[in-house]
Amino acid sequence: MGTWGTGISSSDAFADVYSEFFSLYNDGIDVDEITQTVIARNQEMLSIPEEAHDFWFALAKAQWECKSLKPETHERVKEIIESEADLKLWHDLGASKADIEKRRKVLDKFLAQLGAEKPKVKARKKKVIREPIFKKGDCLTFKLENGNFGGAVVLEAECRYKNQSAREAYG
Repeated sequence: MGTWGTGISSSDAFADVYSEFFSLYNDGIDVDEITQTVIARNQEMLSIPEEAHDFWFALAKAQWECKSLKPETHERVKEIIESEADLKLWHDLGASKADIEKRRKVLDKFLAQLGAEKPKVKARKKKVIREPIFKKGDCLTFKLENGNFGGAVVLEAECRYKNQSAREAYG
């Protein structure tokens, strides 16, 4: 379990799902479609007990922030928290009593948050494509702090204009 704290968002699974949700959201996709897509893409995560709860917590938080919390998502999260399934999982994974108690408070606060209406919808962020400095295939070398040299090859360079390379875009 990639967890670094007792916070609701303190896990790799939560971060991955939340990030994926808002990447699609910022592309202008409808929340219902995003929900279906995120669930479909993360079936493996849902089959892993250590990650499934964080999946539902992330999905619920993202939907709530968009003022589109689905009743079935809210009910699933409520069931996980009220049954103490997440706390049992933490216990089984060897968490300390202090951490389990902190997690209990976090979960109760999260459930209360989901029950309250969010004041306003989270704004969609416009994606900014920055023009690449290097083009696909460029080889780079650089000196490391320890005196050794490193290297890299540019595998892809996304340009504003699809049929134009980075060099053509800048002249």
